This record gives sequence, C-alpha cells and structure tokens, in this order.
Amino acid sequence: MAGEQKIQQAWNRIQQAISRHPDTYPPLRPPAPPAAVRALEEDQDMRIPEALRTLWGIHEGAYDVRDRGMRWDFMDGHAFISLDKAQQIHHMFTLRLNHGLYVKQWGRAWNPAWIPVTSRDDQTMHTSGHFVDPEGRVGSWNDRALTPAKHPTLAHYLNHIADRM
Repeated sequence: MAGEQKIQQAWNRIQQAISRHPDTYPPLRPPAPPAAVRALEEDQDMRIPEALRTLWGIHEGAYDVRDRGMRWDFMDGHAFISLDKAQQIHHMFTLRLNHGLYVKQWGRAWNPAWIPVTSRDDQTMHTSGHFVDPEGRVGSWNDRALTPAKHPTLAHYLNHIADRM
C-alpha cells in the first residue's frame, strides 16, 4: 500500500474517534495550500517528506483551543500544529542549535532537517513535541530527551494516536 494511502487510512481512524465526541476535540484546520507547503520548504531550505505533505494536505493542524474542556492536545498529549507554528518551532530550535544550547541538555543537536508536527507549550516555550525526519520517521523531544525515529513512519505514529483515542 502506498504511503499516501496509509496516511489517509490512519487519519480516517483518528477522524472516526473525533466524530464520536466532536465537542471535546479542537476544530481541525482546512488542508494546507500546496503553495504554503512549498513556501515553508523554501523558507527553511528543506524538503517536506511526502507523508507529512499528505497529512497537511488533509488538515493543516488544528486550531489552538484551550478552553471549554476541549482536548487541544489530542495528538499523543500534544497540539497538532499549523505550518506557521511548525516554522516558528523549527526556527527556534535551529537558531539555538547554531549556538549549541541543546547539546548539553539532550546530548545531541537538533537536526535542521527535522520538521515539527505536534507541540505542547506553556505559552512561552515549546516543552515537547514530535517531528518528522527526511525519511518520514517520527521522533520526539521534551525538556530531558531528544528521541529520533521513535515511530518508523508517520502512518505508524497516526495509527498509534488512533489506538489511544
């Protein structure tokens, strides 16, 4: 089965879970325009993996809603972020990478080819999240660890989310 189909099938499972309790999940954004994805690639001088391009073609994240009991953090405890937020986080980590601030904390540097797809924040700092690497694997970060290739594919990660929902 092609990667695009696996992403779509995994997302369909997530959508089914959301449809059972729609008032508890944040509203999903519309698909990301292909031009916006290309602009992100050009701005960050990187290539978006096809799996992530497919996911953002379904929904460009969710709106950041933190009130009324909504699960703004339904993606394994994280918010499903927009392209703008992914760009902001990527820039923040890459800028700090250039000054060596994360090597002591994580024992390794942030790879500029990693693209954030989820994040948890405290309104001032992105404390944890998940990213997609150039091969389409999903890694994670938090204030104590940086874990590359936590999930072998984005579809695997999305199925993991669906299983937990």
